[in-house]
Amino acid sequence: MSDLYLSMGRKEGAAGSLYWAIQFTNTSTTACALRGYPGVSALDTSHHQIGPAATHSGSSYGTVTLAPAHSASAIARTTNGPVGGPCLRTASYLRIYPPGSRSAALVPAPWKTCSGIFQVGPVNVDGAF
Repeated sequence: MSDLYLSMGRKEGAAGSLYWAIQFTNTSTTACALRGYPGVSALDTSHHQIGPAATHSGSSYGTVTLAPAHSASAIARTTNGPVGGPCLRTASYLRIYPPGSRSAALVPAPWKTCSGIFQVGPVNVDGAF
């Protein structure tokens, strides 16, 4: 975890959904491997969790090997507004556990879970959900 820098990438909307990339950047001098889904939950300014943690998208995945200074991402998804139900209050942070890690990073991210949908895809280099 100490050799990974976590940040938020580009936000995109499509077909009633909002997608936001969670970037994992290798800051070490050697390659590192990530495999699977990160753990993601939304937190308020006092670091209290808002709603349930993200569920997995169900997409298949492989091992992603990151060379130094290279990045991969996992895509978080919710609905673009109260499409099938209400929205929760807007979070100030996402708490993100890289796959296989017990240490989390708090990443500033104004995230609003809507319609009971909060999913995350596996870490990959293709930008896939």
